[in-house]
Amino acid sequence: MKQAVRRIKAWCPSLGGQRGQAIIIVTFAFVGLLAMVGLVTDAAVLFVHYDHLRRAVDAAAVAAVGQYREGRTAQELYDSAAQLLQLQLPGLHNVRFYWCDEPSAADTVTDFLGVNYQPHIPSGQSGTLCQAAGESPRKRVRIEADLEVNLFFLRFVWGDSVTIHAQAEAEAAVLNMVLLLDTSESMAYTTCDPSLPEPDFFTCLEGCVAAGNCQPFDGTPSVRWAAHAFVNTLMRDGVDQFAVYHLDKTPVISQSVESFTCLDPPTLTFPVTLTASSGVVIPLTTTKPAVLNAITDTSLLNVYVRPPAENVVTGEACNSPTHVGGWWGEDDAGMAVGYGYRWGSTNIGGGLREAVGELVNNGSTDAAVWVIVLLSDGAANTTDNAADDNEWWTCPAPSDRRAAPVLNERSRAITPVPSGTPTPVPFCRDPEASDFYDPATVTRHCPSLAACTDPNRCDDPTDPSTCWYTNWGTVVTDTIMWQYDADDYARDIADLASSQQIAVYTIGFGNKVIAASSGRPDAGERLLRYIADVGDDGNLETAPCGSDFYWDDVVENPIPGLGESCGNYYYAPDAAALQDVLEDIASRIFSRITQ
Repeated sequence: MKQAVRRIKAWCPSLGGQRGQAIIIVTFAFVGLLAMVGLVTDAAVLFVHYDHLRRAVDAAAVAAVGQYREGRTAQELYDSAAQLLQLQLPGLHNVRFYWCDEPSAADTVTDFLGVNYQPHIPSGQSGTLCQAAGESPRKRVRIEADLEVNLFFLRFVWGDSVTIHAQAEAEAAVLNMVLLLDTSESMAYTTCDPSLPEPDFFTCLEGCVAAGNCQPFDGTPSVRWAAHAFVNTLMRDGVDQFAVYHLDKTPVISQSVESFTCLDPPTLTFPVTLTASSGVVIPLTTTKPAVLNAITDTSLLNVYVRPPAENVVTGEACNSPTHVGGWWGEDDAGMAVGYGYRWGSTNIGGGLREAVGELVNNGSTDAAVWVIVLLSDGAANTTDNAADDNEWWTCPAPSDRRAAPVLNERSRAITPVPSGTPTPVPFCRDPEASDFYDPATVTRHCPSLAACTDPNRCDDPTDPSTCWYTNWGTVVTDTIMWQYDADDYARDIADLASSQQIAVYTIGFGNKVIAASSGRPDAGERLLRYIADVGDDGNLETAPCGSDFYWDDVVENPIPGLGESCGNYYYAPDAAALQDVLEDIASRIFSRITQ
C-alpha cells in the first residue's frame, strides 16, 4: 500500500507540469489567431482604403486635366483636384499636383498643408509626364495624394495610423483645330438687307466692312466675338495648334471669269478675275496671341464683297450691274437681276477641302486630335476649280465650260447656262432642291461615270438604281455629270475629312439655314447635319441626325426637327446663342487617364 502511494505521489508532479504547458500553448494559439485576424482585418482595411484612394486620384487627375484644357492656372488645376479628393476621402492628408515645365514655371501652388511648392517638373526628371525630345507638346498632369488610415490591431505594434500613397496621370487631348467661318455676303444680313436692289446692297456691304460693323459677323455678340472667346477658352498656348480659315466665293485660288459684258451699256466688255477671297486667315500655330489677333484683324477676316464691275486697267465701269455677279448667277428664265443672293458665294466644299489639307499637311500626329469646327448660314451654292482637272466641280463655270442643257420643271438649274459650247455644266444647287420641284428629296449625284458604276458603291452591281449615289430619275450615262452640284461636292469633301479621322462639328447659323427663301428651305441644315454625322465616327449607320436617310424613299429613323441640334450638329439662331454652342463643343473634347 505504501508503495502504491509513493508511486502516485511521484506521478502527480509530472501531470501538473504538462497541464501548465498545455494552457500556455493554448494561450499562445489564441493570441496568434487574434494576431492573424488583426493582420487580415487591418490589411483588408488598408486594401479597401487604397482602392478608394486610387479611384479618387484617377477622378482627380481627370478633373485637373479638364481645367488644363481650358487654359487655367496651376493653382486652379490643383484646387479642382484637391476639392474632389476632399469630398471623397475623409482623412485626406495631402495632395500634390505636377505638370511638365512650361514658360509659366514661375507659378507656385499652395498645397493642402499650406506649403508652397513648384509644380513644374523638368523634362528630364518627369518620367512619362513630359514629352520626349523631338516630340510635340503634351497636356499631361500628375496627381499624388496621401491618405491617413486608422489601424485596429496593428496599432499596438505599429502605431495608431499609417499613411498610404497613390498617384495617377491624365492627359487632355492636344488639339489640332481649324475654325472654318462662313464670310459670305449673307453674314451681314442684319446690317444689310439682301433684298435691297443693286447698288444699295453692295454699297451697304462696302460701308460696313470698312467700318467693321457688319452684323451679325461683327459686333458684340457676333460671330467674330464668339470665335475669339472660343479660342481663348480652349486653346493652350504653346501646346495646342489652331488655325482659322474662312469660306465664301473661291478659296485660295484665283478663278477667271474671262469676259464680262455690262447690261448698261451693253457694248462694254472687259476681262474680270475673281481673286482669292477666302481660305487661310492664319495657318496652324501654337501661338495663341497670334490666333486671337488674326480673328480680330478686320484686314484678314471680314465679310466678302464681290468686286466692282469695272475694267481695272482703263477704269471703265458698268452702270448696271455695279458689281460682278449682279446678273452672273442667273439662268435663262428671265428672273430679276441685280440682287445680292443671285450669285453663289457659299463654298462649303472648298472651305472644307482647305481645312482638311491644313490638318493633313501641317497637323501633328503624336497624341493629337484633329478637329474642324464649321460655321455657315446657308446651303452650298458654289464650288472651286482646284478640286478636279476636269473642272466638273467648278460652279459657276468659266464660259468655255458652260452650256444650256435641256431644262424642265424637274431639273431647272440655278446656274449660269447661256448658250455656248455643247459641254455640260454642273449645277450650283441640287436640282431636286430647287424652286421647280417638290422639295421632298435631296439627292446625291456622282462626280463621274466611274463613281456611279463602281460596284463597291452599289448593293446590286447589276442594278444602277441600288448605287449609293442615287441620281434620282436619271439614267447612268456620261451626261449625269452635269447634275453633280455644290451640295454633292461638299458631301464628298466631308467624306474625305472622315477618312482622315477628323472630327467635324458644324454650326447652322441664322434663320436661312432652315428657312431659305429659294430652293429647299432646309437644304443648308441638311448638308451641315450630313457633314456632322460623318464627322462624328465616320459611320452613317450611327448617324445621330439621321442624315443617311435623306435621300431614301423610306425614313427608317426619325429625323430631328428643324433647328434642332443633334450629334455634332448645332443650331444657333443668332449671335447670342453662339457662345453656348461653342462652349458645349469645347466641353466634348475628351480627356483620358494614361497611367
